[in-house]
Amino acid sequence: MKWFPLTLLLATGSAFAQTGNGYNLNDGKIGFSVPEGWSAIMEKSDGNPQAIIFHVVDPATAGTDDTASVTVKTRQLKSTADFADATQNEMMLSKAQTGYEAVLDGSTSGVHHYHVLRGKTRYDIRDRFTLIGTIAVQVRCQRPLLDATTRDWISRFDSGCDSVAASVR
Repeated sequence: MKWFPLTLLLATGSAFAQTGNGYNLNDGKIGFSVPEGWSAIMEKSDGNPQAIIFHVVDPATAGTDDTASVTVKTRQLKSTADFADATQNEMMLSKAQTGYEAVLDGSTSGVHHYHVLRGKTRYDIRDRFTLIGTIAVQVRCQRPLLDATTRDWISRFDSGCDSVAASVR
């Protein structure tokens, strides 16, 4: 019986221990990498959809319930023709969130940029959608809009999000 907690701990730890900064979903059909220092805080790597959420430390959130995160989510589709509907469904779910407001900033095609209200805090969210085979991939980068967040941190966060989206294969 003493081995059970150790076995459970090792099994749980391996869920996040993929390869360095490289991660996989859908039995390795989808791969991507994240910047150094981003911690996987949740993983669902079975069933449909699958997702991994990464915490991105923003010193401005210390002592608050707010957090910056990046989520890579996949959904196995029946055919490539289902991609438009899957993307539209995700966008409708976004628009149903409290305080939804589209950000018209000239974001590139395939990026849904918007703000929502979480508790008392507004969040900046960018969703990117891509299709790989018959797997829809969504990369969501979200951060609280806090006065104390530095421009340098925002730049690093945005750059890291761009690199995650670009690394999806």
